[in-house]
Amino acid sequence: MGTKIIGTYTDPRSLAEVRADLLVEINATVKNGYMCSRGEVMGIITSGGLARRRTYSLVAGTAFATNSAIGAVADGTKFKVGDILTNAAGTVVGTILTIVGNTITLAANAAVAVAIGAAVLGSDGSQVAKFITDDATDGDGDTPVTAIVGGYLLESLLIGLDGSAKTELGGISLPGGIFKY
Repeated sequence: MGTKIIGTYTDPRSLAEVRADLLVEINATVKNGYMCSRGEVMGIITSGGLARRRTYSLVAGTAFATNSAIGAVADGTKFKVGDILTNAAGTVVGTILTIVGNTITLAANAAVAVAIGAAVLGSDGSQVAKFITDDATDGDGDTPVTAIVGGYLLESLLIGLDGSAKTELGGISLPGGIFKY
C-alpha cells in the first residue's frame, strides 16, 4: 500500500509549543470530499460522525436579501454546494447552488435577510466547533486526523478561531498569544 501525503507544513512549530505535555489528542476522521488545514477549527457532521471544516462565516460584501439568491461571505471555502445555510438564530436562509470564491448563489431567493457582518452557518452539525486538527487533508477519501481537544495552543497558527468558536470549544485567549481549552 502506498503512502498518502495529507499535508505539508509551512510552519514547522508545534501548535502546542507551550506545555506540549498538556496537549489532549484523540482520533477523528475527516469526511471524503472535505479538505482541511493544520490548525483548522473543525465540526462534526451529525449523520455519520465524520468531521469537516466548521461551517461558519460572516456575511461580507453582499448581504443575503429576500429578493436575491446571491450573497457573499468572508470565507466561501467553509461551505459546499448542497449545504443548507442558516442564520445565527437557526432560521434557514437557503440551499447553496453554486460557490465562486466567496460569492454564494442559493437555489432560490434567500428565505430571510442576513446583513453584512452577521453570521451564516451550515446546518449539518459541523457549524459547532468540536476540535482543532493537527493534520491537513486533501479531501481524497475519509482521512484519519489527530484531533486536539484540549491544551495550550499558539493562537497565531489556528484557522477559524473566532469568538464563537472559542466559546463552543470552552476556551479562552491568554497573554502571549496562547489559546487555552
